[in-house]
Amino acid sequence: MVSKRKRSKSEDKESLTEDTSKTGKQPLSKKTKKTNVYNEVEENDSVFVKLLKTSGLILKRGESQNQLAVDQIIFQKKLFQTLRKHPSYPNVIEEFVSGLESYIEDHASFRNCLLSCERLQDEGARVGASYSKSLIKLLLGIDVLQPAIIKTLFEKLPEFLFEKVSSDGISIPLLIVSQLKWLDRVVDGKCPPLQDLTTKIMQLISIAPLYLQHDFVTSLPEIVGDFQHADVGKELSDLLTENTLLTVPILDALSSLQLDPKFLSKVRQLVMDKLSSVTLGDLPVMIKFILHSITAMDALEVISVLRGKLDVQHFILPSQFNHFQSKLKYKGQISSSGNQENSSQDCVTLFFGVIKSAVRYEKIIAEAWIKAIENTSLVSEHKMKKYAERVLRNKVRSGCFEDDVLQSTFLIHQLVLKDVCPYILLLAQSFLHSLDQSIILFGSLLYKYSFNFFDTYCKQEVVGALVCHICGGSEVEVDTALDILLELVVLNLSAMRLNAVFVKGILDYLDNMSPQQIRKLFYILSTLAFSEQPEGSNNIQQLCSTIFKYKLIGIIGAVTMAGSMAARRNRPSSCTQGRADLSNEQYTQVTSLLQLVHTFSERSPRASALYYDEFANLIQGEKLVPKALTTFNDFQDAFVVDVCVVPEGGDLFGLVVSIIELHTLELGRQILGSLHSDYPFPVKALYGLEEYSSHDGIAINLLPLLFSQDFAKDGGRMTSQESDQKLVSPLCLAPYFRLLRLCVEKQHNGNLEEIDGLLDCPVFLTDLEPEERLESMSDKELSFICSLIFLTLNWFREVVNAFCQQTSPEMKGKVLTRLKHIVELQRILERYLAVTPDYVPPLANFDLETLDVTPPASTAVSAKIKKQGSTGGGRKRKADGSKTSSPDTLSKEGSSECDPMSSDRSQLEKEFKGKEENTSVSLQNYCAFFRELDIEVFSVLHCGLVTKFILDTEMHTEATEVVQLQPPELLFLLEDLSLKVENMLIPSVTRRVPFSKSKGSRTIGFTHLRQRSAEEIAHSIVQLLTPMCNHLENIHNYFQCLAAQDHGIVDGSGMKVQEYHVMSSCYQKLLQIFHGLFAWNGLFHPDNVNVLYSSFEVLSSQVKQREPDQALEELLSQSFNYLQNFHQSIPSFQCALYLLRILMAILERSVDPAQKKEKIGDGPRSSFLNS
Repeated sequence: MVSKRKRSKSEDKESLTEDTSKTGKQPLSKKTKKTNVYNEVEENDSVFVKLLKTSGLILKRGESQNQLAVDQIIFQKKLFQTLRKHPSYPNVIEEFVSGLESYIEDHASFRNCLLSCERLQDEGARVGASYSKSLIKLLLGIDVLQPAIIKTLFEKLPEFLFEKVSSDGISIPLLIVSQLKWLDRVVDGKCPPLQDLTTKIMQLISIAPLYLQHDFVTSLPEIVGDFQHADVGKELSDLLTENTLLTVPILDALSSLQLDPKFLSKVRQLVMDKLSSVTLGDLPVMIKFILHSITAMDALEVISVLRGKLDVQHFILPSQFNHFQSKLKYKGQISSSGNQENSSQDCVTLFFGVIKSAVRYEKIIAEAWIKAIENTSLVSEHKMKKYAERVLRNKVRSGCFEDDVLQSTFLIHQLVLKDVCPYILLLAQSFLHSLDQSIILFGSLLYKYSFNFFDTYCKQEVVGALVCHICGGSEVEVDTALDILLELVVLNLSAMRLNAVFVKGILDYLDNMSPQQIRKLFYILSTLAFSEQPEGSNNIQQLCSTIFKYKLIGIIGAVTMAGSMAARRNRPSSCTQGRADLSNEQYTQVTSLLQLVHTFSERSPRASALYYDEFANLIQGEKLVPKALTTFNDFQDAFVVDVCVVPEGGDLFGLVVSIIELHTLELGRQILGSLHSDYPFPVKALYGLEEYSSHDGIAINLLPLLFSQDFAKDGGRMTSQESDQKLVSPLCLAPYFRLLRLCVEKQHNGNLEEIDGLLDCPVFLTDLEPEERLESMSDKELSFICSLIFLTLNWFREVVNAFCQQTSPEMKGKVLTRLKHIVELQRILERYLAVTPDYVPPLANFDLETLDVTPPASTAVSAKIKKQGSTGGGRKRKADGSKTSSPDTLSKEGSSECDPMSSDRSQLEKEFKGKEENTSVSLQNYCAFFRELDIEVFSVLHCGLVTKFILDTEMHTEATEVVQLQPPELLFLLEDLSLKVENMLIPSVTRRVPFSKSKGSRTIGFTHLRQRSAEEIAHSIVQLLTPMCNHLENIHNYFQCLAAQDHGIVDGSGMKVQEYHVMSSCYQKLLQIFHGLFAWNGLFHPDNVNVLYSSFEVLSSQVKQREPDQALEELLSQSFNYLQNFHQSIPSFQCALYLLRILMAILERSVDPAQKKEKIGDGPRSSFLNS
């Protein structure tokens, strides 16, 4: 019989051809038969049909299901007994099988026998929902029939090997094989008919199509008995060497067989030899088989060899680089390439999943894997890439690879480097993840020169890699990638225009970007767009959005696009110098776009304020020429009134009537009643710097504006018609003024005489000193006063921003006075905030990062003045607001160790608190609600004694007043400057807040600062070093004199506690600023050599007269000696800590640090320990 099957290979194919030709004629007859006798019972006199019917099974013709009238076990038992008791037994078995063969000659009947039977409750009643096994499966469960049935199936199977799968998805070969799976009992394999079962299956596998081969191989463990596992394993191992395409199903089958460990070891070695030549899809199954076949004896050896054979990079990284290539170069194959990439990613996931599961759940494998890693040599071949990268990083840090060296390398060897472009981009990608600024810069240069010197394909790869950084990187990574894209747009616009589609995809990730990043992105996109023709539909959609966040994004994008439009069309031609004015048409286009933005934002105070700020940023960055700047005459109409409009007694009614148009007498009564009941504050013109008569001068109409806004928000008291009236919001006061003064500044070359009246004009307020009123004020009144003070502070901050660079002594004196007013108002505000813990101030910065910011609740409220159980209608935080800590809170807590009064000044603090109200409110927690001070404001530190002239009504000098920067104002400036230095010059990793919810939260309150580079800020700090050294020396002398007066005791009985506290804080802030500058990573970068020399020249000049062309080491030594002299007057441990950090930062850059280390040990350190 075996020889017959071997000889029948060619015959099978011939018979298959014949059967195919026969079946080609069958469909018509079958359809006819099906329509005529669809549900007829098979009736003939054959033993096969009669015995089945007697046993309880009814054969149906055509494609109808066979019906089983009895339980399938009863059927098998009846049929077995009928066969055994038949007079012609055992010949009846052959006759029965012959009848079966005749019946299944019809393909439809054969298919019906392979499908499940329909179960009948009895022979007359039909239950359609009950099914049982197929007829063939039932017959295989009868021992006397099983060998003959198996022989028949194997003879029948070749007829269907090359037939297509039917429309219902059923494959006849797979149905036949499924009949042999999981048989309840397999007749002894020593029986001649079953002795060659394995051989028959292997023969079928050798001739079957590939898709059937997979299923046949994986079905083997479910077909053969346990006694045949060894034979099947040997056959499969031979097949593994012959057919690589069947590797995965063979290994799956071998994993399910019970095999000898020695045999498995041989197969495992065979599989490991094939690892280098397999496809990525086969790898997970192969690794799983290898790991599962490991024993305790050979685990370490196998895993060590396995790690040496696996090169993980070659199947993970290409998918990242081919992603954008497939999108651009093969546009017609996007879907297929996408599926291919997804499949590869799935295989990689499966690969690591197999290893992870094995290490997690198999102790032997985990221990062996760790041991293999420990035994790996540091100079092994597979770590050479890492070693080479580490060497390159060290060379970059040491300054061996400067910009010109790298540029010349790309220029000369570009043909060679082009072949390794993917590896260069991998290196650049790794460098952009670094925390070292020099490494990040080198990675940026790799991207830039790869784009400039390589072909179009590599340019696509560069842009694609940068887009990946932007869409999924850290904040520093996103900023760096955007800066690179911006530089590429400027340097090679035509090439970048071809890759604009990739850059446009970043718009899907705007939710995760900071405002400054959004500005950069829209500038890039608008430059690409307006290089051909303007396109702004995306911004218009965002401007019209009902979601406030997207409206703000639209404002930022549209204003940025207006600046880009003006800049692109305002480029000077080669024959002209300087910047040419916009033409009338271009001017109209720019102003129309800005007017459109203003129209969409004017109904929302926050949107309007953001528009004013963005427009001001555009002007400050010189993106618009003077012709495009419009003087905003309506500022005066909105916010400025004459002092004489204040009625007798300061009644608010007359002021508010001019703001809100009264349509009904009832509305007037409501407003008047509210004025007298809820806000009993008399209006006064306060903080004026000039003496006005009662009918002269102007004032900022702040309190009436704030009241009118609160009244408009008060629920339901205004009709729909009245609510449509446009109200002027005090939120827009500071942003609008900033825009106004920048316009005037640009149009008059920095001269602000046209608006200098706003510097000294008073503000309509009320009495702000709390005195004894805190106990009687309601929460609504407290909230109103707090908002009033916040708005006043922000107004004064913008006034200081505007006039800080004016050169006349009178202007300088007024700016110093405004700084004094700010400090006074902050002191008053702290007292109000201490008793209003749930208060949320009005916004001062209107970009996206402040959408959800809330200040922390005050944790220490004076029990004496806090009313218990008070209720009010002021602005309150949400229920969980007290649990939400802002980034400023976290930074405050993180720097608590540097509080100059935290340890050794505790007694002084108690004494100081005994004199003042015990409030723990820190305004640093509210920095998001204060307008940002420009870096130019700190030029005030240069001011010494300023003489201010007081004029009479006839503009004659009436008196003179000498104004000087006092310690409280100095501390105010130094605190703000130290925060700016920390934000820009200290690496972000040292300030990272764990589990931060907001990606850009650390930039809140520093929007204008972040629009400048770290190099610009460092240069500005160097310009301030001379006055800061003067202040540092003055404070040093103060503490020296204090110690001398009290015989060496710093905190003697005669000391003024508050003054001591302020001076100590100024000392610490100065040292913090110095440390931020000298510890900055970019200070010693070759591009910043001028900043480096200038900073140390300033310090050395404090010791000896400046000499030209001094060596850097000499400057370092003199600066070191100058700073270490301050150790004699250090008032606190925190100041000592910062001084040591500064000295160590200078020491790190010295050629001979040993001598300076001895100086630190002999001087500052010993002095600090003895004090």
